[in-house]
Amino acid sequence: MRNIDLIHEVTAAAAGRWPDVLSLAGISVPQSPRQHASCPACGGNDRFRFDDKGRGNHFCNQCGAGDGLDLVKKVNHCDTTEAAQILAGVMGIDYRVTEIDHKAASQRREQLESERQQREQERHQQSAADETRRRESFQQKYQALAAQAQPGESTYLTAKGLTGFSFPIMADGTLLLMLIDASGAVAAAQTITVDGAKKMVFGSAKHGAYHAVNVPEHPQDIIITEGLATALTLSLMRPEALTVAAIDAGNQLPVAELMRRQHPNARIIIAADNDWHYPGELDKCGKPKVNTGRIQAEKAALAVDGLISSPPTDHKADWNDYHQQNGIEAATATFNDSIYQPQGEEMKPQLQAIDGGKKPGQRDDILKPHVESRKDGVFWISPKADKETGEVINSESWLCSPLEVVGTGKDDKDQFLIIRWLPVGEHSSHTAAIPLADIGEREGWRVLKSGGVNITTKPAMRATLADWLQRSGSREIWRVAQATGWQRGAYIMPDGEIIGTPDMPVLFNGRSSAAAGYTNKGSVKSWRESVARLVGGNYSMMTGIGAALAAPLIGLTGADGFGIHFYEQSSAGKTTTANVASSLYGNPDMLRLTWYGTALGLANEAAAHNDALMPLDEVGQGADPRSVAQSAYALFNGVGKLQGAKEGGNRDLKRWRTVAISTGEMDLETFIASSGQKIKAGQLVRLLNIPLSKAMRFHEHKNGKEHADALKDAFQNNHGTAGREWIKYLADHQQQAIETVREAESRWRSLIPADYGEQVHRVGARFAVLEAALILGKVITGWDEQTCRDAVQHSYNAWVREFGTGNKEHQQIIEQCEAFLNAYGLSRYAPIPYDPTSLPISNLAGYRARGAHDADMMTFYTFPAAFENEIAK
Repeated sequence: MRNIDLIHEVTAAAAGRWPDVLSLAGISVPQSPRQHASCPACGGNDRFRFDDKGRGNHFCNQCGAGDGLDLVKKVNHCDTTEAAQILAGVMGIDYRVTEIDHKAASQRREQLESERQQREQERHQQSAADETRRRESFQQKYQALAAQAQPGESTYLTAKGLTGFSFPIMADGTLLLMLIDASGAVAAAQTITVDGAKKMVFGSAKHGAYHAVNVPEHPQDIIITEGLATALTLSLMRPEALTVAAIDAGNQLPVAELMRRQHPNARIIIAADNDWHYPGELDKCGKPKVNTGRIQAEKAALAVDGLISSPPTDHKADWNDYHQQNGIEAATATFNDSIYQPQGEEMKPQLQAIDGGKKPGQRDDILKPHVESRKDGVFWISPKADKETGEVINSESWLCSPLEVVGTGKDDKDQFLIIRWLPVGEHSSHTAAIPLADIGEREGWRVLKSGGVNITTKPAMRATLADWLQRSGSREIWRVAQATGWQRGAYIMPDGEIIGTPDMPVLFNGRSSAAAGYTNKGSVKSWRESVARLVGGNYSMMTGIGAALAAPLIGLTGADGFGIHFYEQSSAGKTTTANVASSLYGNPDMLRLTWYGTALGLANEAAAHNDALMPLDEVGQGADPRSVAQSAYALFNGVGKLQGAKEGGNRDLKRWRTVAISTGEMDLETFIASSGQKIKAGQLVRLLNIPLSKAMRFHEHKNGKEHADALKDAFQNNHGTAGREWIKYLADHQQQAIETVREAESRWRSLIPADYGEQVHRVGARFAVLEAALILGKVITGWDEQTCRDAVQHSYNAWVREFGTGNKEHQQIIEQCEAFLNAYGLSRYAPIPYDPTSLPISNLAGYRARGAHDADMMTFYTFPAAFENEIAK
């Protein structure tokens, strides 16, 4: 028989019964493909696996893989022909006889192939039956263990600094961890004792199964770890990511492939264990150790176009170890900074460099093209080696002016990249949140260019820049706020300035049209000794400053937003009153907004002044009464207009709380009535009409004009600092602020008589907030408590005189009826008894009757149609 015929016949005859054939040849192999044993060829301990698969397939971590014939060759140190002859001898195949009769040999091979196929079919059927029994056995064992377990915290996890996580725990403290497959079914389970001993439940199908910790609906990032403790640690470090545990390094590849199929657009990061060792260190079998954690992570990342992050330690460690040693903040920063992308064909030399102690991701191939960020810009570097000298020459392509990615952000809906740069000609850097959906798109480039970033015009280079932006820089999580005010424990000013220390980085993704006015000049002391001192004792001005102080207070206490409209004839001090209030936060002349605009424009400004003061200019200067009527209602309702989105559905509603100060020569009701509009009572309860009281206490000045001039000079040279100090005070005394407001509300409820209308009681709550703000604000103003209460009481009394003590709607109905009867009572109502001299009566509205005496009152009887269509309209 020719050598090739012998080999074919031997392998065909052994197919499906390799363990028995090898046993006859003196080679012992495991009977189960999942069982590990010593290698019969090299003697390697517990790293030999016999999978068979019809050809005697096997794998050894030390001497490699092959089929049954290869195993015979390695054991007997012979070539393929000699190995085939050995196997032929144990199976009774006389290869010497059949060497001459090729026809007989061919028939024999056909017979053997037919027998092999039959055995293969029987083996598949047996394998399917075995798999069914295995699954049933696993489910029975898993259900039995699960029935014994109770939810609770694991001693094993708490010892690793991981508290607050609930898992099924058995009576002896062992944790039962379930793993699911692609269908979501429980396919495997692992037990972890209190000492950390881990064991798979017998019958588990671990391949591709995983345990998920964080499960966001649409993950942008997926992090795959080896063990459970590492996954829980990463879930704390990157709470926005889908984090899964693959249980061991070898299972990271199938889990990564499953994640890529389920989330084709997500970024996959393999959180590798650093199986560090000393250079040249040998394992138990005398072979050089390798960094298994990183090697397997490289394979998984390359298979799914993913990234890797490994603890940069000089000892064996995973990310949980690093977290325990360095704390959560340092671990998070290091994890983000250590992310790198494996380099394909360069994987082996790169892993050698890692094992030698270099940092993860360090390039050994200096000729690889890459992006480089420098002080003079961001460049695409294409290195080339000179053929004669070997010198590396870098070819540079400019991508954009200097910038850096400082984090990833999210609001209640979208994900963002947080990018920072220094615009040309400016001294302070600019930070912007750009939606991830806009990176690489026209909208994203427009934001960067309008902010002062110069960007290449070449499409290919822009695509490179977009890829680099999405993969570079820090991955620290930021909160992207669409409104100002209290966010994450800190306060955002309308110009984006952060006061206080938020529990995570915060960025205001908006801007007020008056943002440039939030400047600082002078000190808190100079403001108190100039502005506050001159205002003291002048009740309307003190009320205005109370409104300014109340603006950040309402956000802490959950109070509704409201406004004050001071009105009086010209030269009464209205503008001065508004300016001294605005001076708490910035330059009054630049902070002032205008009523002249659309209701939508004012709503946008309200969102940009959430928990902040909103100063509005005189209501009569160019403003449309109809627009003012709409805005006065919506401004303090706190919710923007519902609008559809071009991509479908509706846009997110804008919400806000604000305190406004408005001025004018006439009250709001009169102004709106000038265009034939009727103001609603709800508008008057939200924006309070208060007649302005002129300044009566001039301090060291002779008259009102000198006093006003002194105030103007004071707030122009002292503004901005006092308001910031007030907000810092509130941040440090939040509970005291809440209690003071509650006490003031209780006091005002007791002050207002019970028979006053509900609307008056609602307004009383607004004056309670003003009182609490002034009392707390004495740390800024220096005013005593009684003077503050007197100022608020004075303004309340002025408001009541205008509004009344009853229900405003009832009052408006009576006033409208009286106006109609005064206008048409004698011309459109027919007298009773009938009087021919009164005819004809045009557009008859009803009848009128007088009592028996001329002094008696007249009674009017109105037709229902006239009442509904005219009087009650």
